[in-house]
Amino acid sequence: MPVQAYHLAQEFIDPEAERSMLAALARDPRLYWQHVDLLNGAFAGEPEAWTALSDAIASERPPAIPQHWRPDPDPGAGASRLADLRQRRMLADLQEHMSRALRSEKSAVELLSLFEEEVARTQSSVRALHGGQMLWASDLMSEYLAGAEARHRLRETSGVSIVGVPTGLGRVDELLNGLGTGLYILAGAPGAGKTTLALQMAVHAARQRIPVVYVTYENSPVNLVGKALCATAGVSPSEADRGFANLPALRVAEYELSAVMPYLAIMDGTSRLTVPEVRAKALQAMNRHRSERCLVIFDYLQRAAHAQGFDGLRFNVSALAGELRDLANRLRSPVLALSSQSRAGGNYGSGGGSANLDSLKESGDLEYSADAVMFLKASTDRTAVAPARAVDLVLAKNRFGDVGAVPLVFRADVGQLREENR
Repeated sequence: MPVQAYHLAQEFIDPEAERSMLAALARDPRLYWQHVDLLNGAFAGEPEAWTALSDAIASERPPAIPQHWRPDPDPGAGASRLADLRQRRMLADLQEHMSRALRSEKSAVELLSLFEEEVARTQSSVRALHGGQMLWASDLMSEYLAGAEARHRLRETSGVSIVGVPTGLGRVDELLNGLGTGLYILAGAPGAGKTTLALQMAVHAARQRIPVVYVTYENSPVNLVGKALCATAGVSPSEADRGFANLPALRVAEYELSAVMPYLAIMDGTSRLTVPEVRAKALQAMNRHRSERCLVIFDYLQRAAHAQGFDGLRFNVSALAGELRDLANRLRSPVLALSSQSRAGGNYGSGGGSANLDSLKESGDLEYSADAVMFLKASTDRTAVAPARAVDLVLAKNRFGDVGAVPLVFRADVGQLREENR
Protein backbone atom coordinates (compact mmCIF):
# COMPACT_ATOMS: atom_id res chain seq x y z
CA MET A 1 0.00 0.00 0.00
CA PRO A 2 1.55 3.34 -1.01
CA VAL A 3 2.29 5.73 1.84
CA GLN A 4 0.90 9.24 1.45
CA ALA A 5 3.69 11.77 1.87
CA TYR A 6 2.85 14.57 4.28
CA HIS A 7 4.59 16.47 7.05
CA LEU A 8 2.38 16.64 10.11
CA ALA A 9 5.02 18.52 12.12
CA GLN A 10 4.58 21.56 9.86
CA GLU A 11 1.07 22.00 11.23
CA PHE A 12 2.64 22.91 14.57
CA ILE A 13 4.73 25.82 13.35
CA ASP A 14 3.38 29.33 13.98
CA PRO A 15 5.67 31.82 12.20
CA GLU A 16 3.56 34.79 13.29
CA ALA A 17 3.87 33.81 16.97
CA GLU A 18 7.62 33.34 16.50
CA ARG A 19 7.98 36.81 14.95
CA SER A 20 5.94 38.37 17.76
CA MET A 21 8.17 36.71 20.35
CA LEU A 22 11.35 37.82 18.56
CA ALA A 23 10.02 41.39 18.42
CA ALA A 24 9.24 41.30 22.15
CA LEU A 25 12.75 40.05 22.93
CA ALA A 26 14.32 42.70 20.71
CA ARG A 27 12.34 45.44 22.45
CA ASP A 28 13.30 44.19 25.94
CA PRO A 29 16.40 41.93 25.88
CA ARG A 30 15.89 41.13 29.57
CA LEU A 31 13.02 38.88 28.47
CA TYR A 32 15.54 36.81 26.52
CA TRP A 33 17.32 35.73 29.68
CA GLN A 34 14.00 34.97 31.40
CA HIS A 35 12.74 32.65 28.67
CA VAL A 36 15.83 31.35 26.85
CA ASP A 37 15.49 27.87 28.44
CA LEU A 38 12.05 27.45 26.92
CA LEU A 39 12.85 29.05 23.58
CA ASN A 40 16.05 27.26 22.53
CA GLY A 41 15.13 25.15 19.50
CA ALA A 42 11.54 26.45 19.41
CA PHE A 43 11.86 28.63 16.29
CA ALA A 44 11.18 26.29 13.39
CA GLY A 45 9.74 29.05 11.21
CA GLU A 46 12.34 31.74 11.90
CA PRO A 47 15.51 29.86 12.91
CA GLU A 48 17.93 32.35 11.33
CA ALA A 49 16.27 35.32 13.01
CA TRP A 50 16.43 33.54 16.40
CA THR A 51 20.14 32.75 15.94
CA ALA A 52 20.92 36.34 14.93
CA LEU A 53 18.97 37.74 17.89
CA SER A 54 20.64 35.34 20.33
CA ASP A 55 24.11 36.24 19.06
CA ALA A 56 23.35 39.94 19.28
CA ILE A 57 22.00 39.82 22.83
CA ALA A 58 24.82 37.55 24.04
CA SER A 59 27.41 39.95 22.63
CA GLU A 60 25.51 43.00 23.96
CA ARG A 61 24.70 44.37 20.50
CA PRO A 62 21.29 45.81 19.59
CA PRO A 63 19.25 43.05 17.91
CA ALA A 64 17.95 43.81 14.43
CA ILE A 65 14.29 42.82 13.88
CA PRO A 66 12.01 43.97 11.02
CA GLN A 67 10.06 47.02 12.10
CA HIS A 68 6.69 45.60 11.05
CA TRP A 69 6.92 42.64 13.47
CA ARG A 70 4.59 43.39 16.36
CA PRO A 71 5.75 42.41 19.91
CA ASP A 72 3.87 39.70 21.79
CA PRO A 73 1.81 41.44 24.53
CA ASP A 74 2.30 38.43 26.88
CA PRO A 75 5.85 37.09 26.33
CA GLY A 76 5.58 34.54 29.14
CA ALA A 77 2.55 32.84 27.64
CA GLY A 78 4.08 33.15 24.17
CA ALA A 79 7.26 31.39 25.25
CA SER A 80 5.28 28.54 26.81
CA ARG A 81 3.21 28.17 23.61
CA LEU A 82 6.30 28.01 21.37
CA ALA A 83 7.89 25.41 23.67
CA ASP A 84 4.68 23.37 23.55
CA LEU A 85 4.61 23.56 19.75
CA ARG A 86 8.16 22.24 19.64
CA GLN A 87 7.17 19.22 21.72
CA ARG A 88 4.11 18.68 19.53
CA ARG A 89 6.38 18.60 16.47
CA MET A 90 8.37 15.85 18.13
CA LEU A 91 5.16 13.90 18.76
CA ALA A 92 4.07 14.52 15.15
CA ASP A 93 7.34 13.07 13.89
CA LEU A 94 6.71 10.05 16.10
CA GLN A 95 3.23 9.59 14.64
CA GLU A 96 4.53 9.80 11.06
CA HIS A 97 7.22 7.24 11.80
CA MET A 98 4.64 4.90 13.28
CA SER A 99 2.32 5.40 10.30
CA ARG A 100 5.08 4.42 7.89
CA ALA A 101 5.95 1.41 10.02
CA LEU A 102 2.32 0.23 9.96
CA ARG A 103 2.54 -0.07 6.18
CA SER A 104 5.77 -2.08 6.31
CA GLU A 105 6.17 -5.84 6.21
CA LYS A 106 6.89 -6.10 9.92
CA SER A 107 4.67 -8.34 12.02
CA ALA A 108 2.25 -6.88 14.54
CA VAL A 109 4.42 -8.17 17.40
CA GLU A 110 7.50 -6.47 15.92
CA LEU A 111 5.51 -3.26 15.43
CA LEU A 112 4.35 -3.27 19.05
CA SER A 113 7.94 -3.55 20.25
CA LEU A 114 9.02 -0.83 17.82
CA PHE A 115 6.23 1.48 18.98
CA GLU A 116 7.20 1.01 22.64
CA GLU A 117 10.82 1.87 21.83
CA GLU A 118 9.87 4.92 19.78
CA VAL A 119 7.50 6.23 22.45
CA ALA A 120 10.20 5.73 25.09
CA ARG A 121 12.78 7.50 22.91
CA THR A 122 10.42 10.43 22.37
CA GLN A 123 9.70 10.61 26.10
CA SER A 124 13.44 10.73 26.71
CA SER A 125 13.87 13.55 24.17
CA VAL A 126 11.00 15.58 25.63
CA ARG A 127 12.40 15.20 29.14
CA ALA A 128 15.85 16.21 27.87
CA LEU A 129 14.39 19.58 26.79
CA HIS A 130 13.97 20.46 30.46
CA GLY A 131 17.54 19.53 31.42
CA GLY A 132 19.98 22.32 32.23
CA GLN A 133 17.35 24.90 33.13
CA MET A 134 17.94 27.22 36.09
CA LEU A 135 15.46 26.65 38.88
CA TRP A 136 15.16 29.23 41.63
CA ALA A 137 15.06 27.95 45.19
CA SER A 138 12.09 30.17 46.05
CA ASP A 139 10.05 28.41 43.35
CA LEU A 140 11.06 24.95 44.61
CA MET A 141 10.08 25.30 48.26
CA SER A 142 6.39 24.57 47.69
CA GLU A 143 7.33 21.56 45.51
CA TYR A 144 9.52 20.15 48.29
CA LEU A 145 6.86 20.70 50.96
CA ALA A 146 4.21 19.03 48.78
CA GLY A 147 6.49 16.02 48.40
CA ALA A 148 7.18 15.92 52.14
CA GLU A 149 3.45 16.00 52.88
CA ALA A 150 2.78 13.22 50.36
CA ARG A 151 5.50 11.02 51.90
CA HIS A 152 4.12 11.75 55.38
CA ARG A 153 0.63 10.63 54.30
CA LEU A 154 2.07 7.53 52.65
CA ARG A 155 3.94 6.57 55.83
CA GLU A 156 0.84 7.10 57.97
CA THR A 157 -1.42 5.03 55.71
CA SER A 158 1.03 2.23 54.82
CA GLY A 159 3.22 2.14 57.90
CA VAL A 160 6.27 2.00 55.61
CA SER A 161 8.86 4.73 56.06
CA ILE A 162 11.16 3.72 53.18
CA VAL A 163 10.68 6.11 50.27
CA GLY A 164 13.20 4.75 47.74
CA VAL A 165 13.28 1.43 45.90
CA PRO A 166 13.63 -1.23 48.64
CA THR A 167 16.69 -3.47 48.49
CA GLY A 168 15.25 -6.30 50.57
CA LEU A 169 17.94 -5.75 53.22
CA GLY A 170 16.28 -4.00 56.16
CA ARG A 171 19.33 -2.31 57.65
CA VAL A 172 20.54 -1.13 54.22
CA ASP A 173 17.12 0.39 53.54
CA GLU A 174 17.22 2.13 56.92
CA LEU A 175 20.61 3.70 56.14
CA LEU A 176 19.76 4.70 52.57
CA ASN A 177 15.98 5.18 52.87
CA GLY A 178 15.86 2.73 49.99
CA LEU A 179 17.46 3.46 46.64
CA GLY A 180 16.36 6.95 45.67
CA THR A 181 17.31 9.08 42.70
CA GLY A 182 21.08 8.91 42.33
CA LEU A 183 24.14 6.83 41.42
CA TYR A 184 25.00 3.95 43.74
CA ILE A 185 28.30 2.08 43.48
CA LEU A 186 28.67 -1.51 44.72
CA ALA A 187 32.32 -2.54 44.83
CA GLY A 188 34.24 -5.56 46.02
CA ALA A 189 36.93 -8.09 45.24
CA PRO A 190 36.31 -10.79 42.61
CA GLY A 191 33.91 -13.39 43.97
CA ALA A 192 32.69 -11.14 46.78
CA GLY A 193 29.07 -11.56 45.68
CA LYS A 194 28.42 -8.28 43.82
CA THR A 195 26.35 -9.84 41.04
CA THR A 196 24.50 -12.03 43.53
CA LEU A 197 23.51 -8.99 45.60
CA ALA A 198 22.61 -6.87 42.56
CA LEU A 199 20.41 -9.63 41.12
CA GLN A 200 18.81 -10.16 44.53
CA MET A 201 18.00 -6.44 44.73
CA ALA A 202 16.63 -6.54 41.19
CA VAL A 203 14.26 -9.43 41.95
CA HIS A 204 13.15 -7.78 45.21
CA ALA A 205 12.35 -4.52 43.38
CA ALA A 206 10.44 -6.48 40.74
CA ARG A 207 8.43 -8.14 43.53
CA GLN A 208 7.33 -4.62 44.52
CA ARG A 209 6.14 -4.08 40.91
CA ILE A 210 8.99 -1.67 40.19
CA PRO A 211 10.44 -2.18 36.68
CA VAL A 212 14.13 -3.09 36.54
CA VAL A 213 16.56 -2.81 33.61
CA TYR A 214 19.62 -4.98 34.26
CA VAL A 215 22.51 -4.35 31.84
CA THR A 216 24.90 -7.30 32.03
CA TYR A 217 28.44 -7.41 30.68
CA GLU A 218 29.44 -10.45 32.74
CA ASN A 219 26.68 -13.05 32.47
CA SER A 220 24.34 -13.90 29.62
CA PRO A 221 20.69 -12.93 30.15
CA VAL A 222 19.66 -16.61 30.29
CA ASN A 223 22.37 -17.28 32.86
CA LEU A 224 21.16 -14.42 35.05
CA VAL A 225 17.58 -15.70 34.95
CA GLY A 226 18.92 -19.12 35.88
CA LYS A 227 20.73 -17.65 38.87
CA ALA A 228 17.52 -15.96 40.02
CA LEU A 229 15.56 -19.22 39.68
CA CYS A 230 18.20 -21.21 41.55
CA ALA A 231 18.44 -18.62 44.34
CA THR A 232 14.65 -18.69 44.78
CA ALA A 233 14.62 -22.50 44.78
CA GLY A 234 17.71 -22.85 47.00
CA VAL A 235 19.36 -24.88 44.23
CA SER A 236 23.02 -24.76 43.26
CA PRO A 237 23.50 -23.26 39.75
CA SER A 238 26.62 -25.38 39.23
CA GLU A 239 24.63 -28.53 40.03
CA ALA A 240 21.96 -27.45 37.56
CA ASP A 241 24.65 -26.88 34.90
CA ARG A 242 25.91 -30.45 35.41
CA GLY A 243 22.45 -31.95 35.11
CA PHE A 244 21.83 -32.59 38.82
CA ALA A 245 19.21 -29.88 39.36
CA ASN A 246 16.27 -30.40 41.69
CA LEU A 247 13.71 -29.93 38.93
CA PRO A 248 10.60 -29.91 41.18
CA ALA A 249 12.15 -27.12 43.26
CA LEU A 250 12.97 -25.14 40.10
CA ARG A 251 9.40 -25.57 38.85
CA VAL A 252 8.09 -24.20 42.15
CA ALA A 253 10.49 -21.25 41.82
CA GLU A 254 9.29 -20.68 38.25
CA TYR A 255 5.70 -20.48 39.48
CA GLU A 256 6.68 -18.15 42.33
CA LEU A 257 8.50 -15.78 39.97
CA SER A 258 5.95 -15.93 37.15
CA ALA A 259 4.31 -12.67 38.27
CA VAL A 260 7.67 -11.06 39.09
CA MET A 261 9.82 -11.62 36.00
CA PRO A 262 7.71 -9.42 33.67
CA TYR A 263 9.07 -6.48 35.68
CA LEU A 264 12.71 -7.50 35.12
CA ALA A 265 14.28 -6.69 31.74
CA ILE A 266 17.82 -7.85 30.99
CA MET A 267 20.03 -6.22 28.36
CA ASP A 268 23.12 -7.91 26.98
CA GLY A 269 25.86 -5.28 27.28
CA THR A 270 27.96 -4.68 24.17
CA SER A 271 30.65 -2.19 23.18
CA ARG A 272 28.07 -0.39 21.03
CA LEU A 273 25.49 0.07 23.78
CA THR A 274 25.09 3.71 24.83
CA VAL A 275 23.58 5.30 27.93
CA PRO A 276 20.89 7.11 25.88
CA GLU A 277 19.81 3.71 24.52
CA VAL A 278 19.56 2.37 28.06
CA ARG A 279 17.56 5.45 29.05
CA ALA A 280 15.13 4.80 26.20
CA LYS A 281 14.72 1.17 27.31
CA ALA A 282 14.15 2.28 30.91
CA LEU A 283 11.46 4.71 29.80
CA GLN A 284 9.93 1.93 27.73
CA ALA A 285 9.79 -0.30 30.82
CA MET A 286 8.31 2.51 32.94
CA ASN A 287 5.70 3.22 30.27
CA ARG A 288 4.82 -0.46 29.97
CA HIS A 289 4.18 -0.81 33.69
CA ARG A 290 2.79 2.70 34.24
CA SER A 291 5.51 3.39 36.78
CA GLU A 292 7.06 6.73 37.70
CA ARG A 293 10.41 5.14 38.61
CA CYS A 294 12.57 2.16 37.85
CA LEU A 295 15.87 0.58 38.90
CA VAL A 296 18.76 0.45 36.41
CA ILE A 297 21.72 -1.85 37.11
CA PHE A 298 25.06 -1.88 35.27
CA ASP A 299 27.07 -5.07 35.82
CA TYR A 300 29.74 -3.95 35.67
CA LEU A 301 31.18 -0.42 35.30
CA GLN A 302 34.68 -1.08 34.00
CA ARG A 303 33.45 -3.36 31.20
CA ALA A 304 30.77 -0.85 30.16
CA ALA A 305 33.25 2.05 30.23
CA HIS A 306 35.35 0.78 27.33
CA ALA A 307 32.77 2.21 24.92
CA GLN A 308 33.44 5.79 26.07
CA GLY A 309 36.28 6.30 23.60
CA PHE A 310 39.02 7.79 25.78
CA ASP A 311 42.57 6.42 25.81
CA GLY A 312 42.65 5.40 29.46
CA LEU A 313 40.23 3.34 31.56
CA ARG A 314 40.26 5.95 34.30
CA PHE A 315 38.90 8.63 31.96
CA ASN A 316 36.38 6.20 30.46
CA VAL A 317 35.02 5.30 33.88
CA SER A 318 34.84 8.94 34.94
CA ALA A 319 32.88 9.84 31.80
CA LEU A 320 30.52 6.89 32.20
CA ALA A 321 29.92 7.64 35.88
CA GLY A 322 28.89 11.17 34.96
CA GLU A 323 26.50 9.84 32.32
CA LEU A 324 24.98 7.37 34.78
CA ARG A 325 24.41 10.08 37.37
CA ASP A 326 22.71 12.17 34.70
CA LEU A 327 20.68 9.10 33.74
CA ALA A 328 19.47 8.72 37.33
CA ASN A 329 18.43 12.37 37.48
CA ARG A 330 16.66 12.21 34.12
CA LEU A 331 14.72 9.09 35.12
CA ARG A 332 14.22 10.27 38.71
CA SER A 333 15.30 6.76 39.64
CA PRO A 334 18.26 4.90 41.16
CA VAL A 335 21.14 3.59 39.06
CA LEU A 336 23.26 0.85 40.67
CA ALA A 337 26.68 0.25 39.09
CA LEU A 338 28.94 -2.63 40.09
CA SER A 339 32.63 -1.77 40.23
CA SER A 340 35.96 -3.46 40.68
CA GLN A 341 38.64 -2.02 42.95
CA SER A 342 42.32 -1.42 42.44
CA ARG A 343 44.21 -4.52 43.54
CA ALA A 344 46.30 -2.70 46.12
CA GLY A 345 43.51 -0.58 47.58
CA GLY A 346 41.04 -3.45 47.41
CA ASN A 347 43.43 -5.68 49.38
CA TYR A 348 42.82 -8.63 47.07
CA GLY A 349 45.84 -10.48 48.36
CA SER A 350 44.26 -11.10 51.75
CA GLY A 351 41.33 -12.83 50.11
CA GLY A 352 38.91 -10.72 52.10
CA GLY A 353 38.84 -7.39 50.30
CA SER A 354 38.47 -3.97 51.87
CA ALA A 355 36.07 -1.05 52.17
CA ASN A 356 38.67 1.53 51.21
CA LEU A 357 37.29 4.46 49.19
CA ASP A 358 40.77 5.09 47.84
CA SER A 359 40.53 1.76 46.04
CA LEU A 360 38.08 3.40 43.63
CA LYS A 361 40.41 6.21 42.64
CA GLU A 362 42.16 4.15 39.98
CA SER A 363 38.73 3.45 38.53
CA GLY A 364 37.85 7.03 37.70
CA ASP A 365 37.37 8.83 41.02
CA LEU A 366 34.04 7.14 41.59
CA GLU A 367 34.12 8.28 45.20
CA TYR A 368 33.22 11.78 44.02
CA SER A 369 30.71 10.87 41.31
CA ALA A 370 28.58 8.51 43.39
CA ASP A 371 25.82 9.45 45.80
CA ALA A 372 26.49 6.29 47.82
CA VAL A 373 29.32 3.75 47.78
CA MET A 374 28.96 0.22 49.20
CA PHE A 375 31.61 -2.47 49.56
CA LEU A 376 31.18 -6.21 49.95
CA LYS A 377 34.02 -7.71 51.97
CA ALA A 378 34.75 -10.71 54.13
CA SER A 379 33.99 -10.13 57.79
CA THR A 380 36.99 -9.86 60.10
CA ASP A 381 35.12 -10.51 63.36
CA ARG A 382 32.45 -13.09 62.45
CA THR A 383 32.42 -16.61 61.11
CA ALA A 384 29.79 -18.79 59.48
CA VAL A 385 29.32 -22.52 59.05
CA ALA A 386 30.49 -23.70 55.62
CA PRO A 387 29.44 -23.44 52.86
CA ALA A 388 28.16 -20.08 54.16
CA ARG A 389 30.55 -17.14 54.51
CA ALA A 390 30.32 -14.17 56.86
CA VAL A 391 30.55 -10.94 54.85
CA ASP A 392 29.91 -7.26 55.55
CA LEU A 393 28.18 -4.76 53.31
CA VAL A 394 29.94 -1.53 54.24
CA LEU A 395 28.24 1.73 53.34
CA ALA A 396 31.33 3.94 53.15
CA LYS A 397 29.73 7.01 51.58
CA ASN A 398 26.12 8.10 51.82
CA ARG A 399 24.88 11.51 50.73
CA PHE A 400 21.44 10.58 52.05
CA GLY A 401 22.30 9.80 55.67
CA ASP A 402 24.51 7.70 57.92
CA VAL A 403 27.24 5.26 56.99
CA GLY A 404 27.82 1.88 58.60
CA ALA A 405 28.30 -1.86 58.13
CA VAL A 406 25.56 -4.44 57.68
CA PRO A 407 26.49 -8.03 58.63
CA LEU A 408 25.46 -10.58 55.98
CA VAL A 409 25.67 -14.30 55.41
CA PHE A 410 26.66 -15.29 51.87
CA ARG A 411 25.67 -18.65 50.42
CA ALA A 412 27.67 -18.56 47.20
CA ASP A 413 26.66 -22.15 46.40
CA VAL A 414 23.01 -21.17 45.91
CA GLY A 415 23.44 -17.44 45.20
CA GLN A 416 21.82 -16.00 48.33
CA LEU A 417 22.77 -13.15 50.64
CA ARG A 418 20.78 -12.53 53.82
CA GLU A 419 21.11 -10.31 56.83
CA GLU A 420 22.47 -11.85 59.99
CA ASN A 421 20.03 -11.84 62.92
CA ARG A 422 17.11 -10.74 60.71
